[in-house]
Amino acid sequence: MYESFFGLRELPFSLTPDPRFLWLSDTHEEGLATLVYGITRHKGFLLLTGEVGTGKTTLLRAALRELPRETDTALIINTIGLTPLDLLKLIAAEFGIEGRFESTADYLIAINRMLLERLRSGRNTVLIIDEAQNLDAATLEEVRLLSNLETDTAKLMQIVLTGQPELIRKLSSPGLRQLRQRIAIEHHMEPLTPEQVRPYLAHRIEVAGGRYEEIFEPGVEPVFYWFSQGCPRMISLLADRVLLSAYSKQIAPVSPDFVELKAKSMGASRSAGLAADLDLKQ
Repeated sequence: MYESFFGLRELPFSLTPDPRFLWLSDTHEEGLATLVYGITRHKGFLLLTGEVGTGKTTLLRAALRELPRETDTALIINTIGLTPLDLLKLIAAEFGIEGRFESTADYLIAINRMLLERLRSGRNTVLIIDEAQNLDAATLEEVRLLSNLETDTAKLMQIVLTGQPELIRKLSSPGLRQLRQRIAIEHHMEPLTPEQVRPYLAHRIEVAGGRYEEIFEPGVEPVFYWFSQGCPRMISLLADRVLLSAYSKQIAPVSPDFVELKAKSMGASRSAGLAADLDLKQ
């Protein structure tokens, strides 16, 4: 709606995980390298964690784009309430395994057969389980059993677990210590620093075809940071609301005061801390 007013080809702050809009902060760059390395080097188990909105899903999609063509991937995103058998059914469906299976053993045999065939044909198989903190201990143990599918020299499937920090705490429980010990590579996503807010905003605007200086005045960055506490999703959410409101009032570039007003209208608890901090700086 506001794209043409600000000279943009498309919306710069959509919340969809489009890898084109991924700005590689230090934590994102390290996470991307970690994922690509772990998958291409057949490391087996990988763990990616971070708070809600730090960009885990976008990072995953960016990593998948960098993998060799001989890579087959399956993504499990609906993890709430999954039993071990439910999980195996979803994995089989994602990989196109057909047949009449009744037990977990039946599914494990079929999945192992499929993995061996793909290994013989020179393909690397990757299973990504998103929001893995929702899985209970029994289902996570089934994931560990999947990691037993291997030859003497190679892991048949690379398994990437992603989730919120609760996943780390869950994996630290004594009952899951065998699974925890199998994780070869892990990375935790950190929020952006105050200095990283401007390049994050500028990158997304540039990808959308605009110029940062024509959209935001100097000084908006501290407001974005204190509203979001460095969470990329919250920065994008506020930026989108700000640009829509500025368009309705035909304001460009947008001032820090205008951003502050919108931030306050979007959350009293955040704006209280924001106002206190801004008062200290004045």
